[in-house]
Amino acid sequence: MDIYDIAKASGYSTATVSRVINKQNNVSKKAKEKIEKVIKENGYTPNRIARSLAKKSSELIGIMVPDIRKYFESQSAYELERRLESSGYSTLLCVTTDDLIKKRSYLDLLLENQVEAIIGVGSTYEQEEFYKTLVEVSKDIPMAMLNVSSTMASDRIVNVYIDEIDAMDQAVKLFKEKGYKKPLYVSLDRGFVTRSYVAKKAGFIEGLYRYYEKPNFVEYKLTSHEVSEFDGLIDFIGKNNFDCIQFELDSLAVIFYKLYVNSGHKVPGDLGLIGFDNIDATNFTNQTITSIDQRIDKQVDLAVSNLFKIMKGEEASNNIMVKAKLVEKETV
Repeated sequence: MDIYDIAKASGYSTATVSRVINKQNNVSKKAKEKIEKVIKENGYTPNRIARSLAKKSSELIGIMVPDIRKYFESQSAYELERRLESSGYSTLLCVTTDDLIKKRSYLDLLLENQVEAIIGVGSTYEQEEFYKTLVEVSKDIPMAMLNVSSTMASDRIVNVYIDEIDAMDQAVKLFKEKGYKKPLYVSLDRGFVTRSYVAKKAGFIEGLYRYYEKPNFVEYKLTSHEVSEFDGLIDFIGKNNFDCIQFELDSLAVIFYKLYVNSGHKVPGDLGLIGFDNIDATNFTNQTITSIDQRIDKQVDLAVSNLFKIMKGEEASNNIMVKAKLVEKETV
């Protein structure tokens, strides 16, 4: 059954049927009820592509993430899909990886599907060469980027990101207030450097100089999440008498916590821990892990609301910094 069959069965014109399907108001109650009854009885579902051609709108928004397995990306995609669906949009999710060629390939795919807007999640999209492509594409299709900040300003791209420097300041301040004397910074070596990593590290260093009389920044880099990687970290802590750790990622903090406690140490007795992301797993360790919450729901709300403004031709905020929240639990 198509729109013409519905028109014939209901006794109304195809124009009236179209207005009912597209939820327009200029239809009589009698016509609306009759047409909806025919639609329901026949199980009719409007074709999205046909509707987009008729309305000159696809009602489709593309979402790009580099790795759906990671907490920030998966949670952001989930919140974005909910927010967009409630506003009448369907979503097309692309897992692009960090590879430049693949990112461009998926961007082309979204353009081929005539999306009305594109939302990217993750600092990999601020890579200069790729961001230049985004700026060019945004002339035709508006965009929003989460955890992205770029000097290549565009009034057609909304960038939303947290203040990592202030977030680390909050963490180092807490270490100092709790009496810890020798903090260590532990990060993940990805083989490339992101703005987010640089900002976190800079914030931690600035915090040391702000709150400690004799600041001494030491960073320990893990190359993967493999358990064997953490044995060297535990030895390094013991040999250098560190009494607290700021992890770049909660995923590292959770693995370390389990291995460290199982080796006979106490948290927070022997060592204080703070993670970053406030993932669910931090609430299911024996001692819940203190962490920094990126306030994903807030970032999503700001990104989507300002993206909609651009889509409507209204003035929007394009560079939005969000204050992170330190969630103190049981490991400090």
